[in-house]
Amino acid sequence: MSKSIYFQSFEIQHRSFLLPYFRKQSQTCDRTFTNLFCWQHHYHTQWAEVNGWLIVRANINGERKAAYLALSQDDKPKYSEIIPLLEADVAQSDQPLTLMGLNDVECELLDQQFPNSFIFDRNRDFADYIYRAEDLRTLKGRKYAQKRNHVNKFKSLYSYRYEPITRNNIVECLRLEESWIAQHDHDESAHAEYETIRRAFQYFDELELMGGALYVDDQMVAFTYGSAVNDRMFCTHVEKGDIRYEGIYQMINHLFAQHIPEQYIYINREEDLGLPGLRKSKLSYEPEFLAYKTTALKLSAEMRDMVDVWGKCFGESDLSVYPFLSRYYFNHCSMSEKVDGRVVAMAFMIPCQTELGLGAYLYGVATDPDYQRQGISTKLINSILNKCRENGSTFSFLIPADAGLVDFYARFGYQSTRTQVVFQCDMDLGTGDTEKDNIIVLPLDESFRIENLPEILVCTPML
Repeated sequence: MSKSIYFQSFEIQHRSFLLPYFRKQSQTCDRTFTNLFCWQHHYHTQWAEVNGWLIVRANINGERKAAYLALSQDDKPKYSEIIPLLEADVAQSDQPLTLMGLNDVECELLDQQFPNSFIFDRNRDFADYIYRAEDLRTLKGRKYAQKRNHVNKFKSLYSYRYEPITRNNIVECLRLEESWIAQHDHDESAHAEYETIRRAFQYFDELELMGGALYVDDQMVAFTYGSAVNDRMFCTHVEKGDIRYEGIYQMINHLFAQHIPEQYIYINREEDLGLPGLRKSKLSYEPEFLAYKTTALKLSAEMRDMVDVWGKCFGESDLSVYPFLSRYYFNHCSMSEKVDGRVVAMAFMIPCQTELGLGAYLYGVATDPDYQRQGISTKLINSILNKCRENGSTFSFLIPADAGLVDFYARFGYQSTRTQVVFQCDMDLGTGDTEKDNIIVLPLDESFRIENLPEILVCTPML
């Protein structure tokens, strides 16, 4: 067995070689060559074949955590063939091993072969929406009455035509996308998607993509394209339209579904990323089911101790701490104190981008009840505050659970505020009730002024 894995970039000539891995038991957009190839600039995606496995390495969680998609063509793959190699590879970046994109069968096999070694996180925000192709083609039935109304309204308002995407109209597609980008110039993800779309159009034929364009009065107003997930499922990767035209998205969706070959029984329209508007839209089309992509995190001895302390201090089950560790555990953002080699106190520092600059959110600060009142928490908090300063944070903040903690943190210089915090991320890092999420704040830089705090502080975790 090789001691290291040689990873390489995705090149178009690799497609035919890799397709058998992607087509085996695949239902999600993450398991398409198209997405991995076109998004590799953003997620630094690379691949390797080792011991009969296809290993895809990518950066997730703010592009700072390495995670692996491990695909085998065997019905019952042996994870022991690749787990040690993956652990050795990820150790070079001082991170725990994370497997991504697992389906239910793979989770069960991994848990059976490595019992009590992995925790599993099924994130609703990244579940793909799977629809019956016939439903989208026909829009029959009462549940699609509103969709039919939008389509009929479009037909009555505009003189339109539909054309397949070919080399002859790709320039028009890019022009429409550039117009859309101009309206979302502040959105970094929009620029990343633009580069992905350009790459897809550059290799449109080689990727065997299929797309459609909608015109009104000879002007392109919408386009869409996708590729096969397997022999029965097609995936719509991109759909863009000019919203000045009423019913534009319902129309392009309906027409494209009609032009997808009938061999495809299902259409995958990818995830909603937790965006409320997008979720509402995708649910309104009545998906047949959601295809979940589970993340598995291999627990270290230190993480096991943290789970134990978490339960003792917060009275919460493993199911509440597991998603946090899966999505927000980084060695450089966690600190612990040990006694006789066991973690008895811990704290997490989550860097957050805010309108007032970089803030450091203290979360999960806890000490085992058997070791409280020994100065351990004070030592730990002072250490993590030094780490916050080294990280360049201009202020630190936290949500105290009670008045006693307000007094405790006042010793470090934290001040009470009337500011509520809202986190823009894939899980609630507050109390679950925004009205109770009042923060106390510690300035870490002379330029920071507490009086400048807004009524609601919007924070984007930067892990």
